[in-house]
Amino acid sequence: MSPEAPWADLVTLAERELELALDGRWEETMEASTRRLEASLALGTPPAAARPHLERLLELQQQITAGLTVARAHTARQLGDMNRGRTAMRGYGSALGTAQRADLGRA
Repeated sequence: MSPEAPWADLVTLAERELELALDGRWEETMEASTRRLEASLALGTPPAAARPHLERLLELQQQITAGLTVARAHTARQLGDMNRGRTAMRGYGSALGTAQRADLGRA
């Protein structure tokens, strides 16, 4: 096994993690991220021959982070829309309840 092989393995793990993130498979993305972190913690200082793998890891990490940032913003926007929808429904419900009470008073 070459000295840079473990770093090449990290690239493979990061590529899988990116694939999962792009597919929106968040639980699997988290598991892949944990596996990659654990594998990286088991390694020591990388040899000079691992430089291309480290550069590729940096690229992949930037893509993963960008994908997660976009997904987080999308989720936050959806939650905000849901909250506004609930507020509107409460408003309609209050108006309906007031109108029904007014109708009961006329009977």
